[in-house]
Amino acid sequence: MCHSLLPLLLCFCFFQLILTYEDHRFKNCGSSTSTTYTANSTFSSNLQEAFNRFKNNTALTILNSTIYTIINGTDPVTVLALCRVDISAVECQPCIEAATIGIVEECPYHSSAEIWYSLCMIRYSGENFITKPDYTVVLTIWDVRDVPQPDIYDKKVQEVAQNLSISAGKSEERFAVGWTNVSSTLRLQGYHVCTRDLSSEDCTYCLRNARRTIQRYCLGKWACWIATPSCDIRLNLDPVVFNETRMFAPQIITNYVVTDPIPSPRILNVRNARSENGLIIGVTVGGFVIIVIMVIGSLWLRDIDGKKKKKNKMERRVSRDAQEDDDGETTIIDIVESGSFVFHFEMLVVATENFSLANRLGTGGFGSVYKGKIGNYGQEIAVKKLAVGSNQGVEEFSNEVMLLLRMQHRNLVKLLGCCIQGEEKMLVYEYLHNKSLDCFLFDKSKSALLDWPKRFNIIAGIARGLLYLHEDSQVRIIHRDIKASNILLDEQMNPKISDFGLARLFPDEISQLRTRRIAGTFGYMAPEYAVRGLLSAKSDVFSFGVVILEIISGRKNYDSQLDEPEQELLNLVSSSNAYIYRFLFIIPINVHAYSSIIDQHSNVNHVADLDAERNWEVNGNDRCDYWFISSTRSIEVHTNRIVMLSGEYTR
Repeated sequence: MCHSLLPLLLCFCFFQLILTYEDHRFKNCGSSTSTTYTANSTFSSNLQEAFNRFKNNTALTILNSTIYTIINGTDPVTVLALCRVDISAVECQPCIEAATIGIVEECPYHSSAEIWYSLCMIRYSGENFITKPDYTVVLTIWDVRDVPQPDIYDKKVQEVAQNLSISAGKSEERFAVGWTNVSSTLRLQGYHVCTRDLSSEDCTYCLRNARRTIQRYCLGKWACWIATPSCDIRLNLDPVVFNETRMFAPQIITNYVVTDPIPSPRILNVRNARSENGLIIGVTVGGFVIIVIMVIGSLWLRDIDGKKKKKNKMERRVSRDAQEDDDGETTIIDIVESGSFVFHFEMLVVATENFSLANRLGTGGFGSVYKGKIGNYGQEIAVKKLAVGSNQGVEEFSNEVMLLLRMQHRNLVKLLGCCIQGEEKMLVYEYLHNKSLDCFLFDKSKSALLDWPKRFNIIAGIARGLLYLHEDSQVRIIHRDIKASNILLDEQMNPKISDFGLARLFPDEISQLRTRRIAGTFGYMAPEYAVRGLLSAKSDVFSFGVVILEIISGRKNYDSQLDEPEQELLNLVSSSNAYIYRFLFIIPINVHAYSSIIDQHSNVNHVADLDAERNWEVNGNDRCDYWFISSTRSIEVHTNRIVMLSGEYTR
């Protein structure tokens, strides 16, 4: 039965949400001149066969990359999948499965494409790219928090990168992990990896080529990530970048250690000790055995201690819930004992026809959503089913339940209940017939249904929902992932904000805080949050502004299929010469409401400058709290002005 007390209590004891990446970090659908394939073609069949093999894989082989070349007929396809080597198989498999779905959705019918998530990547092509390295830098991410002793730190960054590049090229697994002490409390961690098809020389050269961008993206930066289709460099001062409990598993072959002050680098290569004597520094067999015993012992003790801490944490949480009950609030225990919030697993199996593909509405990074019907009257529901074994999904699940339990608003999706049975964890929502906003905005046939009044109503509805989250709910909440795919539409096209897995409780007494980990979708993140980790209500406001532009223009904020000057929507908007012409320039032809837009012009005074470079320099504290500023606290459809950044627009 799903209403077992202990599992449900466990799902509620997480208040601090750790980083999850439900969406991809980067995609490349090829150039605008690249070829495409059709739905029922041989290429499509071959590609699907390769994806099915990945889905059926145990993920153990994917950790060091897996490659399939499927040749049926005249249209062969080569597919490569790679997970971050330090993660476990249960973390790798859901990411790969999400990537096989995401790459098809993001790059439909493209004969070559690649997609990157935080934990994995997939690449495919009609051309055999095996042993043909691609050195093009496709992804750069960095964190500009201040680093200690920048001059010394920069030298260590370069030295770590250089030595890990050499070590990764020489290892059979084509990767190296290591660290060096930066201060008594900080250590710089490095992770270098190549795809397994590369030769030793090609791997070293690929990483060396990627290192050329280190001066721009890594020096003086708290963290950086540089990736090409064939190799990947990551450096970070945060202490939990890599899973150190796997550092001693057979797959992990390199621990790079540099002590202060900077001496010559030392590398311990466990697996290749015989062949790389020049890299081994005084490691004897007896010493190695002692180290292994000590490590195993420390991990065992840490595991026992961790279990005790988790138990104590849960007991403290139950105690706090009991105290809240004295104040009249409904507690977790009340919910479980009443059973009103809990769905039986068997009921959801029947409702979704055993979670059939025909009922699947979509798939994200940590599970799928299914349509179902329950009760004698066939009430329609949407069931979000987490992928089994996804630890990050459990955190997301717990966070979403905790938040949605406390919120009721017409512009927020309604949570009907949850279900936990064994490793199965599900959330049950109201079903919304029109699915998500992106299904209409970016579909040429459906977008015609969104006339200007409907679009304006959607914008105002999202604003009402955000105002409730930021100011009027029982707890102050920052969503952190406002985007078109997270805005659901009911039968009357009224918007409802959904997917609170990345949302965060925000103290009332502060207006801004710095987060150690960034969560959300690039392209929608506020600059001060994406770069410096500064989170506030204005972070949601910025994301909302990007959605506004997508609603007005009917196009994505980034479209790689367009010519380069027109790929980024923000740059496109900023290129017009005057605010009203800029506003109309991005309106699609199928929105037959130009006169209506002009009529609204008295209420829409200015559209602020969206120059990308200026965006990355703007102070988040200077940004207006809400895009819609009304004479009353309720957000009226007829607004006084729409602003994107602080100040009036002038040219």
